[in-house]
Amino acid sequence: MITLGEIARSLQGSWLLLKNRPDALKWFDLSLGGFWRSFGVVFLLLPMFWASSVAEKKLLLSETGLVESAFPNANFWAAQFTALGLDWIALPLLLAALAGPLGISRFYVPFIAVRNWSSLLISFPYLAVALLYLAGVVSGGMMVLLSLSILVAVLWYRYLIARITLQAGMGLAIGIVMLDIVLSLLIREMVGRIWGA
Repeated sequence: MITLGEIARSLQGSWLLLKNRPDALKWFDLSLGGFWRSFGVVFLLLPMFWASSVAEKKLLLSETGLVESAFPNANFWAAQFTALGLDWIALPLLLAALAGPLGISRFYVPFIAVRNWSSLLISFPYLAVALLYLAGVVSGGMMVLLSLSILVAVLWYRYLIARITLQAGMGLAIGIVMLDIVLSLLIREMVGRIWGA
């Protein structure tokens, strides 16, 4: 079970990684037990994911001109949570198979644990933008622009995580970040088609 102390330490480590501090890894539990517990971070993400999804739905309805009845609520939420679940495990599963050929077996457990925990820090700016949009403080266009700006920062952050935790060169780190993005896009597309959302 994840404790408040582990959450605080992992957020501290995540913040230090954002500042490109290799000593940040000492704040994480990089044991096998810590690896498995890090998957529980998804439950901490749910409230923020929900708020961001509500904002996404509002934006889709306002930009497409669709009425609420033409956009089934059950299908939307089924698609959102299915995509979240699949996205949460896709990269870990694929990298588990590729770790040997890529020469990163020794660093696989730390990388996934840190990647999972860093998702919590990443979710905060997205939550802030979603809440500003839902409160009417920023427009839909501004929300999209801010979200894209955050995405650029997140890609850099994910790159730093790959470089530091995997002790990887630039090419491998970029490749893993790109693999993560492609998997996420494929999952969202596939799930959207399945649920019609």
